[in-house]
Amino acid sequence: MRRAALYLHFPYCRSRCTYCDFNAYTDVGESRSEYIEALVTDIRRAGRWRIHTVFCGGGTPSLYSAQELGSVLQACRESFDYRPLEVTLEANPGTVSAEQLHGLRQAGFDRISLGVQTFRPELLTGLNRIHSVEDVSNAVHWARKAGFENLSLDLIYGLPGQTLADWKDTVDQALSLRPDHISVYQLTVEPGTRLEAQLRQKEVTLPPEERVWKMDRWMRRHLKSSGLRRYEVSNWARPGRESRHNLVYWKDLPYLGLGCGATGFINGWRVRRLLHPHAYQQALIHGALPVVAAERRDLEGGLRDCLMMGLRVRRGISLPRLLRRFPGLKRETLEAFFQGFPSSWWSLTESRLRLRGRGVDFVSTVCEELMDVLLIEPALTDPGGAQIEDANFTEVATVISTQ
Repeated sequence: MRRAALYLHFPYCRSRCTYCDFNAYTDVGESRSEYIEALVTDIRRAGRWRIHTVFCGGGTPSLYSAQELGSVLQACRESFDYRPLEVTLEANPGTVSAEQLHGLRQAGFDRISLGVQTFRPELLTGLNRIHSVEDVSNAVHWARKAGFENLSLDLIYGLPGQTLADWKDTVDQALSLRPDHISVYQLTVEPGTRLEAQLRQKEVTLPPEERVWKMDRWMRRHLKSSGLRRYEVSNWARPGRESRHNLVYWKDLPYLGLGCGATGFINGWRVRRLLHPHAYQQALIHGALPVVAAERRDLEGGLRDCLMMGLRVRRGISLPRLLRRFPGLKRETLEAFFQGFPSSWWSLTESRLRLRGRGVDFVSTVCEELMDVLLIEPALTDPGGAQIEDANFTEVATVISTQ
């Protein structure tokens, strides 16, 4: 029986943030309970897996009651060899209550990730966030009182109209709540979002690059001095509170993705489920596999993912494991490539390859240039993977089955 992490997608939100391009919908209505039924069915049909982490994301999973979310975890217990080391729920601070958080802890959730983004009220309004600054402090207080000993906060910098003073205030207020983990993201403008339209129509403007750079530099120094350790490009944690679920992605390990639009990586296949909740629910009602696409990752894709994800993490990549997975890859080739960068940017030993210092900030550039070099090697090429789209998914069902 293979081990895997489990991602469960909850697509509904009360409103859509201006920067959001996730698979999320605001037309909840009566579909909310129907979606839970469909997700439970998906869980029960997923086959036998030994589940070691669970992450409920969205959307806004905290729109659901503790009883509804508890029924989903119960289905996991009944369907899988369920031995989770960590069970996370993403939550909007404006959608939780003391009673709900107590019920969630009793149901089996042990980690809460709160989408805070900023502590400036005017910036929250500009992002179309539904929570207030007071909601955040209440949510943290209630979560601690309910018994959550592992609490994470999400923050964003580079927001329209955000000053360096705004950002310093946000980080300081976040730290005053004594979280165990903080995820910090620079704002990205995704095509098709409301933010992209606002920028195009000059309704808002982004901070200048120099200010954003100062925000990032100050934040890294400040978080380090607070006792949080940067263990991944965008993530900081107290020792032992690193996100075990997200480390699965960064280590390129198997994970099962259930729920509409969820993507999983299992048995060498990347499998994506139907995007829209209604289509997803109808497929399950009619006994069909709710999958829209599946792709078997080729050698190039596997190497690219392994490098891009693994070098984001402070510990880097196990060199022996990397060389076993890609026999055409040579340590000498890697060492010759990295000699072109400052020695303070990287470390290559007999056991690990990792980026450090400024190298971590340029992980994407480093990986792309490294791939350009490695793909010249004949031993690192193959004919490519197989792809299936909008087809008969009998083959996919066979591939991902553990029976």
